Amino acid sequence: MSDFSNITVTPTEDGMLNLLIDGKAISEKYGMKFDPSILDDLKALENGQNVKLFEQFVFSHTDLNFEHRYQYVLCIVKQDDRYATAKSFVYRITAEGQPPVEHVITKQGVPMTEQDVREFIQAHLQKSLTDYTDLQFAY
Repeated sequence: MSDFSNITVTPTEDGMLNLLIDGKAISEKYGMKFDPSILDDLKALENGQNVKLFEQFVFSHTDLNFEHRYQYVLCIVKQDDRYATAKSFVYRITAEGQPPVEHVITKQGVPMTEQDVREFIQAHLQKSLTDYTDLQFAY
């Protein structure tokens, strides 16, 4: 039921869709179902473009007038008329009264592995506890 080179589309009983890319589920851990409008979004993609499927909150903190938010983002990317998933670790900073600014965190220009993300989070939590937090007082 798909016009896509390597995506298998299967309707579910509740009117949603399951998508397989190269025969593999998008998430092995969680069953992901999509609104049928995802097909229009995928058809509209040009090579090199992507559509965001899912944002997963990891952690955030606030200081002064800034919110710092870290999240995992899952996209489908179209490249050479084929589709693939792409995971990114994204940093979003929001200043009060201004639109958020986002960028993908990489390790020397290469997407971060799961282990890289874990090490990044641990290092940031440790730095926050030792450099920026006074556990005796709340400011």
